[in-house]
Amino acid sequence: MDINDIAAKAAAKIDAARDVKVNAVKTAAASGVELAEAAQLLAAAEQKYAKDYQAALRADWTDSDLRSFGLDAPAKKAGGRPRTRKTAQESAPVTGASA
Repeated sequence: MDINDIAAKAAAKIDAARDVKVNAVKTAAASGVELAEAAQLLAAAEQKYAKDYQAALRADWTDSDLRSFGLDAPAKKAGGRPRTRKTAQESAPVTGASA
């Protein structure tokens, strides 16, 4: 064997090992993208379920009723701004304010 054959075989072995490493990273990256997409889909489905569950409660169903149908309360609350009620004192106009 001459030196060029040995060098070529060594380079081929190094290239094959590099390709295996690169393919492993590509596969892991593709799985990571799939996982992120699945997490986004799950979050959207959980949000929709929470809103639909709240709509059922507003339609005069109780938690107990919904559980009897096999519907568990959502793990996360539906998004949105919480409602606050003004008391009579807060909504009354202020008169005679002193400075």
